[in-house]
Amino acid sequence: MEVASKRNHASDIFAAVFSQKASVCENRVVILKAINEADTGELKFAELLRGVQSSGSPDYNSQRLTYDLQILKKNMLIDQTSEGKYTITKYGSYVLEVYSRIEHELSENELREKPGFVGGVTGVVASDEFDYQLLANELEKVSVFRRTPSIDENKARFEIRDMDADFVSEIEISEDGGFAAQVIIYESLSDIQESFIEDLEKTAEWHRMAEGFANVVYYYIRRSVSKLWKKANVMTVLGPDSYPINIYTGEKET
Repeated sequence: MEVASKRNHASDIFAAVFSQKASVCENRVVILKAINEADTGELKFAELLRGVQSSGSPDYNSQRLTYDLQILKKNMLIDQTSEGKYTITKYGSYVLEVYSRIEHELSENELREKPGFVGGVTGVVASDEFDYQLLANELEKVSVFRRTPSIDENKARFEIRDMDADFVSEIEISEDGGFAAQVIIYESLSDIQESFIEDLEKTAEWHRMAEGFANVVYYYIRRSVSKLWKKANVMTVLGPDSYPINIYTGEKET
């Protein structure tokens, strides 16, 4: 009995979200996402109900939400404050990270053949006092960013707040001071019919936009670092820069 009481509950935790019914899984993931993306990291019952209903389940009711919250709480995926608001636990963040990674990869597969532009920057913060959690907390105050779950406890992950499927971003800050950001703007680019070189003027605007997003990330990292550590140095290894992807895949009109 002693062994059974201390057994690994990982299977129970995953089963609490990944139900055999896809609709149940989707609703519970929506609950976790809603709490995780809330500015305060906590939501009321009514806010969660509206969130699930507006996500594509208009018939979802308070009784079903009550049951789902009970299951998620029982399996340590969410918790509840003394005021009755719901928060996500580290286990909830881990499960959400796995789901988000799979979801992201599937969406990337669909987007991979679309033309687009990548903006990126990599670098390192040089400071004896550097603490990636302090930097992450400072970046969380910037409304441009949203913190995303990270299974790696030595890294903090963010994305730019944009719900458009054709906009993908990922920002990572490591315990050792390294940081990397990538922003991809996918576009049909139907007006680009010639080769990249011949349509340089048309593509220049997209280059500037992608590079601009990389510069925004770099700016906020530098600003946050300077607030926290006056003598810190922020050095870039690559960028901010941008480059095209799949630019040759569009068919020329005849």
